[in-house]
Amino acid sequence: MVGKKDHFRVPVADTFRRKSPFGQLLKHMEKVRECTEILGEGLIKYYNGNYKGFSDLAKKVSEIEHEADMIKRNLRNHLPTSLFMPVDKGKFMWALREQDKILDHAENLVKMLDMRHTKIPKELQEVFISHLKLVMKTVDAMQDAVRNIRDLIETSFVKREREQTKKYIYKVHELEWKADQKKYEMTQGIYNLEKKLDPMDVYHLLKIADWADDIADHAENVADWIRAMIAK
Repeated sequence: MVGKKDHFRVPVADTFRRKSPFGQLLKHMEKVRECTEILGEGLIKYYNGNYKGFSDLAKKVSEIEHEADMIKRNLRNHLPTSLFMPVDKGKFMWALREQDKILDHAENLVKMLDMRHTKIPKELQEVFISHLKLVMKTVDAMQDAVRNIRDLIETSFVKREREQTKKYIYKVHELEWKADQKKYEMTQGIYNLEKKLDPMDVYHLLKIADWADDIADHAENVADWIRAMIAK
């Protein structure tokens, strides 16, 4: 009798794993991680006035964004029926979209910076780098939350795993708030130097601050959709 039970259980478990979209969501997230890691390293050099190899970095970011886009399309085209979706399908897709927007903003930012090498004033280099590091930490915390949701689902939403996921989500919100505060400091610093800077430099510095901060905003949005998915 035991053999018979195992015979019926294994195919169901295997089918669930094959049909579950969370593996693809995590695969897409790994592209986000790959992208943000090289983005962070490249931007720190850029902020310090080292533009060597930045064009190659911009091309690499575009390649990663394209690879992630293929994963996203494949996931959309093969999204399983509700029978195999332990969470709301619409909320799942919104989380994926927000992950994708992180990549979009990263690509737009490096393309803009590659088109025009805007020198970061020495007075602002420290705050620009501090902000960047907070943005990267926000994305890292978001990735922890995404990774943990797989464990949450595999344990059928047990309380311990649910609370752990909530802690990751809280961390995302905390870091995003800190990034926003640092962005305000950056903006204030840019305006303080406005009379010393070329108007186009001011414009580009403000755009860099905005677009870098948008990455943290979308990481927070991913966390919000995860929270909506696990709310019961």
